[in-house]
Amino acid sequence: MLALILALTVGQHAGSIKPQAAMEQIAWMKGEWTGRQDFNTGGAPMMGDATNHVEDAIGGRYLEERLSTSLPGRKPSDTRHMITFDPTSQTYKAWWFNDTLVGPMELQGKIEEGKLVLTGKAAGQAGQGRNLRATYAHMREADAETLTFTLEMDQDGHWFRLFTTTYKRALH
Repeated sequence: MLALILALTVGQHAGSIKPQAAMEQIAWMKGEWTGRQDFNTGGAPMMGDATNHVEDAIGGRYLEERLSTSLPGRKPSDTRHMITFDPTSQTYKAWWFNDTLVGPMELQGKIEEGKLVLTGKAAGQAGQGRNLRATYAHMREADAETLTFTLEMDQDGHWFRLFTTTYKRALH
């Protein structure tokens, strides 16, 4: 019982964010998005058509992203991201599942300058154990909303952009 009281007290510190308020801070991600994914291959440009459906999941405690990118000559990718807020660490946590890995990648982060920035370790053969940084940014324009998603990998202390996806959603 004492441990429960201590845990509740720690969560009530000044400056701490409650999960519901934290999830409201990233509610701009919700909706239907379509756009283009620009891969940084170091060579010829490679672009793919991309979709992203983001909605509340599991009683509003998570955002679920269903992402897909279509490249010429390949079947569309199938990716799921689950994002939540952990009140104990005061960070957002994410689990990324995709059609090329067994098990999720785990990331965590915060809102930085209005952007959701998550970091974690890469999985899979190509980048095993390297640091990843994912940045979600939102901008309102006169006629549309834009959501960008950039994924970077640490290479010798510098962030190397793997891809940026720019999505658009018409205002209603």
